[in-house]
Amino acid sequence: MKLLIVPKPVLSSDLAVMSYCFRYQRGGDYLADQYQARLLDGIVNLPCLTVLEEVGLDGFTNGEPLFVPINQFTLLADVTRQCTQPPEKIIFLMDGSIPVEQMFIDCIEKLKTLGFRFAIEEVKNYDTMKPIVDLCDFILISFKYQQEQGNTPYQTVMRKFPKLTFIASEVNDIEVFKKIRNVGFSFFEGRFYNLPLTYGQNTIAPIKVNRIQLINLVRTEDFAIEEIVKIVGQDTALTISLLQLVNSPYLGLSQKISSLQQAGALLGQNELRKWVTTATTELLSEDKPDELTRLSLLRAKFAENLATSFEMGIHAQSLFLMGLFSVLDVVLEMPMIEALKIIVVSKEIHEALVFKAGTFFPILEFMTAYESAQWSEVNRLIALHNLDIERIFTAYMDSIRWYASVVSMTVEEEPAV
Repeated sequence: MKLLIVPKPVLSSDLAVMSYCFRYQRGGDYLADQYQARLLDGIVNLPCLTVLEEVGLDGFTNGEPLFVPINQFTLLADVTRQCTQPPEKIIFLMDGSIPVEQMFIDCIEKLKTLGFRFAIEEVKNYDTMKPIVDLCDFILISFKYQQEQGNTPYQTVMRKFPKLTFIASEVNDIEVFKKIRNVGFSFFEGRFYNLPLTYGQNTIAPIKVNRIQLINLVRTEDFAIEEIVKIVGQDTALTISLLQLVNSPYLGLSQKISSLQQAGALLGQNELRKWVTTATTELLSEDKPDELTRLSLLRAKFAENLATSFEMGIHAQSLFLMGLFSVLDVVLEMPMIEALKIIVVSKEIHEALVFKAGTFFPILEFMTAYESAQWSEVNRLIALHNLDIERIFTAYMDSIRWYASVVSMTVEEEPAV
């Protein structure tokens, strides 16, 4: 499928995930005029719904609601045939190009009676669009160009539509988020929650030190499983995580494993190394937004999957680690150069994460542009590196499915410690 797609998180003011918003670019010629592509790509099928039906809501959003872009053509089509998801989980996202005509109003009203909700963005004239906006549940206001936005425009819109829920989109600066978090916006979308840090604390909580020690231990070629098990046994959360893994349907064991020693011996060095790396990274982020953990895991698998497209197949495992550690500065609340003095990484990973240079950086650069839906930059990098758009789509979809499988590895009852 010639489609680039990414679900971007929509967060509350306390950084809890409320929903996700699909952003996509479609077209056989991905460098074609995007306005024409937007007009023509949904006459028969809504591409986001097509992908959603293939992967499932849980894979993309952990079951949270999803904003799905819809244009004037797909609005007139029978989208209910394309969407088997629960209506309360789907929020159709329109833009200011929807004509203010009765047939479109009727379509929106019909879908709302079925339980679907609507949102709108990119509105230039709210007075003209009022009949459409009045039917919406959400308004997205962009802060991409903050210097042009100011305070007055969105405050005026809030007064005109007091019953609607306002979402600040494209908030890519933490200072902008702090400024607007208490002025009427209920939710926020943008890169503000995972921006690289240039300053931070100098000490790390003891429990995080233990988890970092584990990561460093398994990075050695021939580590002692007994030593790993001993450190894991001092951490309740890691103990539960390891026993959940070995007793999950994923491994298909007929007999329950109840001791860490059995679990370690069963997994062996390679699988234990993989588990330690992902589990400790997740737990290091437990006092941060949940989305940060999701982002690090998706980046890890996406980087690994992109390895062959960038002719770096032999470095796939190292690229996985680069993606996993790419938010380490945010997790540890210190600059990346300081964080990587604590966790041992290769020279290539260090150069990419600290200096934005070296062999691995092209993949990191591509991933960060992709996850932010910066399609013009993605297009430039596709052309620069001669990438195949279908392989990119497959790589990302596989990352989504992998992440869904990772988070679903749980058991019905809590294992004994």
